[in-house]
Amino acid sequence: MPPEKQVFAADSLQSRYDQLVAGGSICNDEAQRLVLQQLQRVSDSLTDAAPEGAASLLRRLFGKPASVQPRSLYIWGNVGRGKSMLMNLFFDNVPINRKRRVHFHAFMQEAHRRLHELRSQTNYEGDPVATFAREIAANTRLLCFDELQATDVVDASVIQRIFTGLFEQDVVIVSTSNHPPASLYTGGVQRERFAKLIALIDEKMDVMALSSSHDYRMTQIKSLQKRYVWPLGAEANAFLADVIDRLTQGIPPQQDMLAVQGRTTQFTLYNQSIGRFSFAELCHANMGPADYLAIAKRLDTVILTDIPALAAEQRNEAKRFITLIDALYEHRVKLICTAAVPPEAIYAQGDGSFEFQRTVSRLAEMQSDPYVQV
Repeated sequence: MPPEKQVFAADSLQSRYDQLVAGGSICNDEAQRLVLQQLQRVSDSLTDAAPEGAASLLRRLFGKPASVQPRSLYIWGNVGRGKSMLMNLFFDNVPINRKRRVHFHAFMQEAHRRLHELRSQTNYEGDPVATFAREIAANTRLLCFDELQATDVVDASVIQRIFTGLFEQDVVIVSTSNHPPASLYTGGVQRERFAKLIALIDEKMDVMALSSSHDYRMTQIKSLQKRYVWPLGAEANAFLADVIDRLTQGIPPQQDMLAVQGRTTQFTLYNQSIGRFSFAELCHANMGPADYLAIAKRLDTVILTDIPALAAEQRNEAKRFITLIDALYEHRVKLICTAAVPPEAIYAQGDGSFEFQRTVSRLAEMQSDPYVQV
């Protein structure tokens, strides 16, 4: 079934940006405007190119594309510079139907699942990576990635082969990342395998740095008079709504998932790197250090709600909370909390309550400006 037709605004991205600035939703930033020019170039080239699917068909028939293939784009910059906001503006307004936006972590989970399915088929004899790329290209002309990264050489090799297949199928890729291409992988070993991905990005994608010196997310977090609010109730709920409004700039939340050792954790994701969880989701469930480490590596800000006062016999919940806070603290994740009681009263009695005092100390430090600024 063909995709449903959509109605797109005729305004340029710069015009839409001006509207957001005039409305007070964002601050004017010349570095962001430079990136918008490149995003507009991608949007215009997709509009001016051959009809969706026609380029690859004509290339197969005549050995060359029907028109110049639009260049893909790789945008990198530090956290809080507005990459997600710009991607949101671009994706919502690019005038094509066959487009998809996905966080890169979720895309790689999808890829590994599909590759495993293909390899498990008894009579399958093709290249599973090439097949997966063709399946994506069949429904996608523009693929937008948030936070492209490679955590190991295996992923780097798979990414390089998937991207090669997508480019061969005339898929245009626009990605954001916290790192320039050469710094995507920092493992240090087998770097020659990673070099192929870097070379492919340099060949097929224009690389653009979002070089704004202003960390808007940090400004918003620092502007919060409190980052741990108690007791629970109307005031805490209003605080939570204000925090989300400040940090997201109106970008709607998504549902995301972490998969660790066969366990899956669903959570609400804002701006691709702010996660919201309840205490019950993280500390009543049977979770452990690997789960909390995955959260700390995946997110730069965690909103933790509904922290209760724990009874003496709730030693397991207290131990999980200790492990969670340790993981977030060691990875310098920003933490915003709503709770029933102040930190020192969360687990005042019971096995491990003495050790819990270190967690109380860390909670206090994590609310301070020096911790937030790191």
